[in-house]
Amino acid sequence: MRLKNQTSALVGMLALLGGCSGDFIMNQTEERSGNVTAIFINNTAFRASFSFGAFDSLDRNPPGAITFQQLQLEAGTTSATSTLPCRRDVAIGTAEMLQRALDTNATNLGGFNRDIFVEGVAFSSAPAGTVGSGVATDGTAKGIDAKLGVDYSCGDQLIFTFEEDATASGGFRIVFSVIPDIEPDR
Repeated sequence: MRLKNQTSALVGMLALLGGCSGDFIMNQTEERSGNVTAIFINNTAFRASFSFGAFDSLDRNPPGAITFQQLQLEAGTTSATSTLPCRRDVAIGTAEMLQRALDTNATNLGGFNRDIFVEGVAFSSAPAGTVGSGVATDGTAKGIDAKLGVDYSCGDQLIFTFEEDATASGGFRIVFSVIPDIEPDR
């Protein structure tokens, strides 16, 4: 009888795992400690304006904290390095990230720019510092959500590069790459 119960439990666990993708399991089992750094490279002829953040997407009730930032990056420039706590998601302009910022009142912080609180990345040729300089006058790029354990590990440097791409919806795209943490675990 005991063997039958153990076999049933094993079959049940395998059935549950069969419904989960390997990416989901990797995202949920990867250790979260330390930080990641992010760099943004604007290889376009336009200012890139966007909101980004680090959060745990499954912390929903109540919504977990988000480290939320906004940036306007001039054409042909690279941002300073941003340090973010290592969380399960690092996103630029996704609907889920924007909703998390609203749900946790992250938009009430000083310096919040409503014009660049939009899905994706807005590209503009409007003069810098003017009203609407963050509004998409020249196109957009679809937002991106990088996943811990799938796309990066704690300690890694995340690089988001903005490129013009006539084949992409909105005329622009985000290229994501990682420089792995090369320091051994202690």
